Amino acid sequence: MALCVLLAAGCVFPNDLDYPRVVGNIVSLELEGAREVRIDASSRQVSIVLEEWADIKHVTVKACTLSEGATCEEIGEWMDLSAPVKAVLHTYQDYEWTLYATQPIERYVRCTGQAKDAQFNLETRSVYVYLPDTRSLSSVTFEAMKLEPEGSVIVSTTGYESDLQHLTLTTRAVSFPMTLDCVTERSFFVEWKDQVTEWHLKALQLKVNTAVSEVEPHCYSARVRGVFASDGAAVAVEYKKADDTAWLSATDVTVAGVGITARLTGLTPGTAYECRVRDGEEVSASMPFETAEAVQPDNLNFDSWHLSGKVWNPWNEGGVQVWDSANKATASFTGSATTPDEGFVAVAGAGKKACRLESSFAVVKFAAGSVFTGQFVKLQGMGAELAWGLPFTGRPVSLKGYAAYKSMPVTDTDAAHASLMGQPDTGHVLVALTDWPEQFHVISSTATYVDFDNDSAIIAYGRYALSETTDGYVPFEIPLEYRSDRTPRYLVIVASSSALGDYFTGGRGSTLWVDELELVYD
Repeated sequence: MALCVLLAAGCVFPNDLDYPRVVGNIVSLELEGAREVRIDASSRQVSIVLEEWADIKHVTVKACTLSEGATCEEIGEWMDLSAPVKAVLHTYQDYEWTLYATQPIERYVRCTGQAKDAQFNLETRSVYVYLPDTRSLSSVTFEAMKLEPEGSVIVSTTGYESDLQHLTLTTRAVSFPMTLDCVTERSFFVEWKDQVTEWHLKALQLKVNTAVSEVEPHCYSARVRGVFASDGAAVAVEYKKADDTAWLSATDVTVAGVGITARLTGLTPGTAYECRVRDGEEVSASMPFETAEAVQPDNLNFDSWHLSGKVWNPWNEGGVQVWDSANKATASFTGSATTPDEGFVAVAGAGKKACRLESSFAVVKFAAGSVFTGQFVKLQGMGAELAWGLPFTGRPVSLKGYAAYKSMPVTDTDAAHASLMGQPDTGHVLVALTDWPEQFHVISSTATYVDFDNDSAIIAYGRYALSETTDGYVPFEIPLEYRSDRTPRYLVIVASSSALGDYFTGGRGSTLWVDELELVYD
């Protein structure tokens, strides 16, 4: 009986130490002089990029939002970010965050006839300037210089100067352009925030041979870069088809220092060419290159479809599959949200169709109509797993096509987008080139999505949004903003009737039509 009483008592009285788990997060952070603030809750890190003019040792905190109930002593009115800051957020538990700050500073030295860009040693405050061996170091013309953060001023320079008989240590006020004796090392003095910093400049000579250094071929054009040894008075870039005998001279040419850059236009795709640099009577060895093919994936015009059960598939049965849709997960219950439309097309003609995407409430959750390059993999929890990406190595400059949109008020949201309820829905088309090692698997049930802003495998990206109902079809062109010169491995094109459909947010009945897509090449 005593044991029963004790057990009963243990059930009646709560455990005072059984606190709820409330995660402490930094929700938002606004800093004076911050160019960028990125908050990563999964790693509990905040990455900060400061403007050049900011004082990294005394950064003012303009606003900071923590998760409900959290407190933090380390984030006050200002912070010293010259070293990583450990910030502990207190709830019922403690959560340690780390704040990192970087402060990129643009530095340059530009001289007439420069052989290559100057190099900087920040530890010794040294800068090395490179000139061709045909130029005298006793008379170097400096066109511009920046050694410290934005707002700093180069006030004076000291160095030995020769009159052919004597060397004299001379200090001069700095005003660009100016010509200086750089046979020996010079000092430049920079004022910034009431401090003077001394930089040491050394001019070095390089052997320069006339040559083509790089060719960047496209489909209809190519960019050629080369170097030359003379003063540049008679320098040119020449090119021809590999089988031709006559050389043509490029007309779009830029000369800087001992470098020459030319843009060749009017070229034929998939064709072998040669180019060279001419410096007066001297010509460099020719460099071969081949223009790329202007590849267009199959069914960009959305004319090919076949019906499998209740699901419309945007390719001919037995044909090449480029597109797929996430709406297969609910098609057996609600019908296909991605369908061909023969009655409303951008370009009339026999057999012409458009792709119609409609948002709806699909069984238990909101679902946007969508189409993407890749394959539907399987149902995954309350969502779907999709393999995004079509194997592709081209480098187009844009994606163009036609779109029409019917925007409905937002009827469904997740918790993070509740403020959008009742607002006009937005449809979109996006395009990206990537070099993922394999297709990216989007899994809506685990919120596994592509981070188009931060994914280092994104080579180029562009997006077109439609935020209101259109009067029929409107033409659009999405410029691809390249972030890298790497060769792509995958092409991603996605169209959705509700741009936030991945987050089960949008307006029931919002409808997007897309038609006659085409990749544009230069």
